[in-house]
Amino acid sequence: MIRLRTPFLAAALFTGVAAVGLAPAFAQTAPGPANSTGAPSEARHHGTERMMPGQFVDGRIAFLKAELKITPAQEAQWQPVAAAMRENASALDQTITTARQNRTGTGAVQRLESREQFAKVRADNDARLLAAFKPLYASLSPEQQQMANQLVGAHHHRHHRA
Repeated sequence: MIRLRTPFLAAALFTGVAAVGLAPAFAQTAPGPANSTGAPSEARHHGTERMMPGQFVDGRIAFLKAELKITPAQEAQWQPVAAAMRENASALDQTITTARQNRTGTGAVQRLESREQFAKVRADNDARLLAAFKPLYASLSPEQQQMANQLVGAHHHRHHRA
């Protein structure tokens, strides 16, 4: 049975990593420019604004820290994870902003170039988070590791099913 908090925890752990897969949901923070026909963009037209990955990263970090029950003894291993999550969110924010600014062409080549850039950011973010997470994971109690395992598994399956 899936607990209500599981998707939030998974998102918290992988804020900078998974957000690349969610990039379309984050791509617009302010009303976008008019499209080629002069009509407002879809997000603007529907009155929806989308958040950037870094917008609430500190809250997600605090939530994850609480859910994993990080102890004072684990704080030294936790800090690099929190820093990696912040760096990942920042890198993704920058990539989204750049993609939005360069959205003049919507052709196949531009879309593939954008996908390639997001894939590179995702790979860099994955490597950064993994390097920071391994030492933390090694310091976790079996109960904490079980929670981390559930979070990683829940994210992976939910993200790749669609």
